[in-house]
Amino acid sequence: YILKNLGKKELLSALSAVVEGKHYYSPEITLAVIKELTNPRKAKEQDAKIELTAREMEVLELIVREHSNQEIADKLSISVRTVDAHRRNLLEKTRVRNTAGLVKYSINNKLFEL
Repeated sequence: YILKNLGKKELLSALSAVVEGKHYYSPEITLAVIKELTNPRKAKEQDAKIELTAREMEVLELIVREHSNQEIADKLSISVRTVDAHRRNLLEKTRVRNTAGLVKYSINNKLFEL
């Protein structure tokens, strides 16, 4: 994950990592995730188990494993719009704002082996 306003040097680092088959996260993203993970008040709020459907769990696992919406749609034989609907439901049910929040929720609740 990279930010829109990253510099030339960081873009080259990100591209090099991806070409080598590695993952790349901007330092700002990494810090934000760490900050969220170490916030005990928010962790307690989100630790309550939420009932997710089997399909939502499938979609969530693929999101956590960094699949794009198109890849998820192809893998599950559903449309991209359906993936978007599942993603919206997941965001609403878990009360998070974005993909990083979904990943954090999954980690905090030990939903998947990473």
